[in-house]
Amino acid sequence: MGDVIELVARERTYSGREVAEMLGIGASTLRKWSMLLEQHGYWFLRDSQNRREYRQLDVSCMKRFYRLTKDQLIPQEEAAQMIVSQTQVETTRNETAVAVALAPVTHPAANEDALEALEAIDEKLHALALHVKQQDENQQALLARLEKQEAYIRTSLKERDRHLTKAMSDIMAAKVQLAKMQDAERKTSIWHKLFRLN
Repeated sequence: MGDVIELVARERTYSGREVAEMLGIGASTLRKWSMLLEQHGYWFLRDSQNRREYRQLDVSCMKRFYRLTKDQLIPQEEAAQMIVSQTQVETTRNETAVAVALAPVTHPAANEDALEALEAIDEKLHALALHVKQQDENQQALLARLEKQEAYIRTSLKERDRHLTKAMSDIMAAKVQLAKMQDAERKTSIWHKLFRLN
């Protein structure tokens, strides 16, 4: 686990200003989004002055947050929950893969059975890594489909609301027009009655 922490410590980080420029948003907006993600359990690195430092993973999450809230109009709370839940799964998976990759493998030369057992374990780990990679690709594809479906549903609901509003407006206009016609007919019939009486 210490090796994982060391790898994270060596990873390139970006300042809030750099990330805000990448996304084309203000620094205050980035802070607001970061705080919202933290409220849902997301974790950012901090520098010696307690300022957030953004890893590449964090930048990717912020880009996804931007797409969800700005392009697909998903509420910020819902987008934060989606990102945090997905990131927790990916982080656990990546930390496990790094820990397995960094684990020292010792091959006792004298013991052939132990060597064969280690080779079998190595093959299984390789197969497991391929399986995890495939699962990750499937999850990404499912998330992309889910985002498209949510965008379609939101667009459909907005279109339905627009049609309903227009229909209500047309109905109200027709009622006003009908009332005017009835009023005009009533006035006309009063004049006809008056002239017939004379």
